[in-house]
Amino acid sequence: MSEGAPPSKRQCSVLLRRETEETSPRKNILEFVGSDTNLHDVVLLVQNRKFYVNKKQLAVHSKFFHRMFFGGFEETEKDEIEIKDLDASQFHNFLEAVYGVLYVDDSIVEGLIELADRLDCEHILKKCKDHLMEMKNGPSNKLLRMAIRYDMKPLKTKILSSIKTKRDLRDLIRPTTDGFDHETMNFLLEKSLGMEQGPLFFEDGFPGSSTNESARTVSRWLAMRDTD
Repeated sequence: MSEGAPPSKRQCSVLLRRETEETSPRKNILEFVGSDTNLHDVVLLVQNRKFYVNKKQLAVHSKFFHRMFFGGFEETEKDEIEIKDLDASQFHNFLEAVYGVLYVDDSIVEGLIELADRLDCEHILKKCKDHLMEMKNGPSNKLLRMAIRYDMKPLKTKILSSIKTKRDLRDLIRPTTDGFDHETMNFLLEKSLGMEQGPLFFEDGFPGSSTNESARTVSRWLAMRDTD
């Protein structure tokens, strides 16, 4: 296509589909509205949204719910239970994953793995980890923080071993190093020193400094250097 020429119909179709996929919210597959009383025996209240679910179905998949429903707690006898500090949309995704109709994708994996970890749901946690290992386009900084948080050593190793240039290192420590462990920060500092000796002040923050101070030192050094 020559410069300035209008896109073809096929190109317009591809662009429209891509834009729609990126901007359209994900549609729910199941609605937990309680229209059939034979399919639920408890109501979970999350952010004022009611989810009509089956205790045994949740207990099979989640140790958290197994303890809640069958562990002798006061919730055992309740018909409606409020669960605080959860996002209703993310909880809906979690329920669809439990009911086997939701596949993990890039748009939901961060929220889903957080709930799977909190609600002690091992098989969904594994699905999320498997997906993260296969992600190719996710922000490396976010992926690394998730790898550290959920003890995903293979993913952590994969990300750190991909550092080849100063730009790779810069992208990895931005926008934040919150959640980076000392092992990771030490690796990044040694990696940066191995690329090329930095200014003298760089050494001041290396061996005995805190993680945050070390991160600031790396950031200052990288800011002084030309990009690749």
